[in-house]
Amino acid sequence: MKKKPIAIRKGTEEDLKEFFELYWISSLEHTHYSGTLDSLKPKEKCQKYIMNHQQELIKDPNQFFLVAEDEKKVIGIITGHVGERDEARVYRIERIGFIDEVCVHPGYRHRGIGNKLLEAMLAQLYARDIDFVGVGVAFKNPAFHFYKSYGFTPEGMWLIQKKKSFTKKKEQGRK
Repeated sequence: MKKKPIAIRKGTEEDLKEFFELYWISSLEHTHYSGTLDSLKPKEKCQKYIMNHQQELIKDPNQFFLVAEDEKKVIGIITGHVGERDEARVYRIERIGFIDEVCVHPGYRHRGIGNKLLEAMLAQLYARDIDFVGVGVAFKNPAFHFYKSYGFTPEGMWLIQKKKSFTKKKEQGRK
């Protein structure tokens, strides 16, 4: 018997529990890339907030939530939105698309599911009359190379300073 192909569909409120579980897996992985910056609160504290937040986003026509499904089991998620760029009143390009979250269940990775999710999301975003899509990803995150394979290029980056570095620099300057 031939197995059904992975389906990509619009996410619904009924998918929110599975959405959160995949989101949590992804969040735990991010702590390995960014350390203290992305340290997490307890799962129980995060679950209600994240699920309620996503429930509100589902209602917004500028927000997109897609799931990859295998035999009625959600195995991947992607969220994105169209919005104003930071300082949109200054820059010519005001509205851009954003990829917010992507997660494929670890047991289903390297099967092209992330590709299908990203392609479906990009189609949704570019259909909204935008010229650019951005995504934030840590250099250490393996997804960095995934996005580069789709033509995403580094255009800027955050530099983070820890308070102890500032204090140490001030102390060195007093000598």
